[in-house]
Amino acid sequence: MMEWAKKVFNYLVHLEWTERIQHNCTFCDRANFAIIVYEDDEIIAVENRHLAGQQHWLILPKQHTVRDIENLNGQHLALLQAMDRVKKLLLAERAAGISPSAVQSGYHRGRRRLVGSIFWPDIISIHHLHLHVIVQPHLWLRMFKYPRWFPLMWKSDMTVLREVQGTLHALPPATASG
Repeated sequence: MMEWAKKVFNYLVHLEWTERIQHNCTFCDRANFAIIVYEDDEIIAVENRHLAGQQHWLILPKQHTVRDIENLNGQHLALLQAMDRVKKLLLAERAAGISPSAVQSGYHRGRRRLVGSIFWPDIISIHHLHLHVIVQPHLWLRMFKYPRWFPLMWKSDMTVLREVQGTLHALPPATASG
């Protein structure tokens, strides 16, 4: 029990309570990826070094244009759809027969304003948009590190996709050029 409490305390202490900028992105150097499970011109998917379940992939855009989900809008819809397509492909190829309820996929929340100069902590560890896809997640990680029940820390990829689709209606109409 004491070891578990130490892990939780260590995790909370290392959350980014203040704004930090990463100058060297781990995901921008493919040499940092142990196992690449998918790659095309736009998207790369890798096996996470710290498995949170039977299988655990990170799906990310090759171009580092977005830090986290807090900075998404309708202009990113095609990118999110491409990431979703890769998720479905990996599940079909590598987790066929696994019930959808045994798969957890989503994003850690980035730093965002709560009130005035008070912010929620930045949950993401690498400031490069990445989707977690976890097949048969370990119970304690599903409950506390990737919690569906706590949207202040985690958002499902389907929720993010719906929200970004909703921003399309908020975008000004494209002007015709002649």
